[in-house]
Amino acid sequence: MSVLDWLSSWANVPFTVAGGATLLFALVQASGVLGLLGSDDDGDADTDADGDGDADGHEADAGHGSALEALLGPLAIGRVPLTLTVESAGLAFAIAGLVINSAYLSDPAGPPLVSLAWTLPSALLVGYGAAALVARVLAPIIDDRAQAATSRRELVGTIGVVISSRVSEEFGEVRLRDRSGHDVRVVCRVAPGTRELAERDEAVVVECSEDGTLFVAAFDEGDPERRQRVL
Repeated sequence: MSVLDWLSSWANVPFTVAGGATLLFALVQASGVLGLLGSDDDGDADTDADGDGDADGHEADAGHGSALEALLGPLAIGRVPLTLTVESAGLAFAIAGLVINSAYLSDPAGPPLVSLAWTLPSALLVGYGAAALVARVLAPIIDDRAQAATSRRELVGTIGVVISSRVSEEFGEVRLRDRSGHDVRVVCRVAPGTRELAERDEAVVVECSEDGTLFVAAFDEGDPERRQRVL
C-alpha cells in the first residue's frame, strides 16, 4: 500500500482531511488573503458595545460554572487568537490520529475502519491538550489587559461621531474609540439640557447612569475637564 493509499483509507480520512484543511488555512492566513476578505470599508473592526454584557466587559454570571465554560477555560478563548487555537488543535488531532494508525503501515489493507473507535477519541484529546498547552504558553505573552473590553463607565470623556440620523433624549448611536484602540458603537441619549445631535456631529460622552445608559453632548457643550480624545 502506497503512502497516498494509506492516507486516503477510510480510517485515516478524518485525520488527513483535518491536517490538510489546517495547513491550507494556515497558508491562506499567512498570504494575507483573509485580511483582505475581512477588511471593511473603514478599515476598522467595529465592536458592538450596546449589550448589557459590555457594561462591565464581562458577563460574569452568564453560564458561570457551566461544563462548557470549564471545557473552554484552558483554551484561553478571547486571550489567544481563535485561529491559533483551531490550528493547534487541528494539526495535533491530525498528527495524533495518523501516528496511532501508523501501526498498520505494513498491513496491505491499511488500518481497519473499527480503529476509529479509539483513534478519534485519542486524537481529540491530544488536539485539545495541544491547544490548551499553546494557550498556556502564549496567553501571558499575547494577552494584553489593555485590549480587554472597555466598560461603559470608562467611556465617559471619550469623543465620538454620531452615526444614527440623530441623537435625541430617547435614542441615538455614536461610534467612538475606546481606551484599547477599538472602535465601538454605543447606544446613547443626549444629556438633559443639551441639544439634539445630527448625523456626523462630534459628541462627547458626559455621563453613564447606574443602569449603564450613556449620555452624550455636543463636543463644544461637554465639560472640558472630562474630555479625553482617544486616538
